[in-house]
Amino acid sequence: MAVAVGAAAYVEWFQPWFRRWGATDAEIHESWAADAFTQPGIVRHTRAITIDAPVATVWAWLAQIGQDQAGFYSYTALENLVGARMHNVNELHPEWAQRVAGDTVWLADHDRWGDVGRQVLLAVEPERSFVMVSPAEYERVRAGGLASGYWGFRLDPIDGGTRTRLLTRASGGAVGTPVFDLLHFVMEQAMMRGIKRRAETNASS
Repeated sequence: MAVAVGAAAYVEWFQPWFRRWGATDAEIHESWAADAFTQPGIVRHTRAITIDAPVATVWAWLAQIGQDQAGFYSYTALENLVGARMHNVNELHPEWAQRVAGDTVWLADHDRWGDVGRQVLLAVEPERSFVMVSPAEYERVRAGGLASGYWGFRLDPIDGGTRTRLLTRASGGAVGTPVFDLLHFVMEQAMMRGIKRRAETNASS
């Protein structure tokens, strides 16, 4: 009975909560440009956090993510349990922030994971958004097809540009499966908090 109650609580309360962590109804239902490049009807999660810093400051931290650059500002020890060889930094490196469509963003160590450990930037709008897909999905979209999902980030200025809403959206693939959903939430919310902490410290210094 305890297992049944726990499963019911997960489905009815916990899962809906972390799938939309921090996001408003309007943010959840709003279409992103990248949605036009993905198959219809796929499961997606949208999360959000408010950052007390302007978009330009937040973008500087967001744009340099990657295993071979600034890391993902999440739980390094957990990332390295699977051999990601992650190292999160607390400094801005302007040379890492020049992102264009077609660039690789490494999620894990290349030597261990190869192409499985990377995503490709499908679209980039500086100081606004970028979207990543797998290498195979990137080639499919370039050939005129639709991706099965993506992982994207968007920055919306609020309060006259003095603050920022950082939104994330994940869709397709393993999104919607209990184990992946829970692990992705744990790591992604830590990443969002990590960006918030760094950007707010940078803005106040």
